[in-house]
Amino acid sequence: MTDSLEEQTPATAAVRLDGPEGLAPLRRRVRAMLADCPDPVVIDVVLLVDELAASACVTAFPPFEVRLSRTAGVLRVEVDGVGAPPEPGIGTGVLDTISTRWGTGPDGVLWAERELGAGLSRS
Repeated sequence: MTDSLEEQTPATAAVRLDGPEGLAPLRRRVRAMLADCPDPVVIDVVLLVDELAASACVTAFPPFEVRLSRTAGVLRVEVDGVGAPPEPGIGTGVLDTISTRWGTGPDGVLWAERELGAGLSRS
């Protein structure tokens, strides 16, 4: 396992994820990026990142790059190489509930954003 973490700026990081064994270091990095946020926000974002990265591990072949960027009160997570959009199920329910918005981009990128304010109104 290589779990290289390249910090590009204080609010941006790229983590190479070689498989499920890299999820714990990824969670630690997310917690460190959000040290100034309320605990409920950190818990939500760690779950969101975990869901995106785990989806990549299950549906595609590693390695993956997971990019985290924090700007203007929003954390954006992107995972390369996921392939097709996720099928509706528990994972997409987690994304719908915890993220502010999520989707897929070109080249199999799965992304999600979460506002870092006090909490989301979940209806």
